[in-house]
Amino acid sequence: MQLIDRYEMTLPGHMRLVDARSALNYLERFIQSIDGPVDSELLEEKMEPLVEALNDAADDARPVSGHEAFQLKACEWGYIALSPKERDMLHLIRCCTEEGQEDISRMITQIQERKPRPDLR
Repeated sequence: MQLIDRYEMTLPGHMRLVDARSALNYLERFIQSIDGPVDSELLEEKMEPLVEALNDAADDARPVSGHEAFQLKACEWGYIALSPKERDMLHLIRCCTEEGQEDISRMITQIQERKPRPDLR
């Protein structure tokens, strides 16, 4: 079983999270403004936009494993995504020859050149 290490969502899903945050702030101000007991029907009515926005955002979220994220990034950089068996076999073949080891070193260098680096100023 693959572990989920992050979630991705679309821009509309993200906007629904913003809507949920706004609804939560509104609900918080409403509760703080009330002195005494709160009518349960009124509270339920005020919570409805928050619950709807959170449900919409949760429905939009998509779990992504580290392997999937790597494959997406590899395709973005112009590499061909291999299946795990193909990748292991290719690695085994390359490691057996001197020329293959040079290929691996060259690919690592290319990836390091393409990979964005944080500005450490």
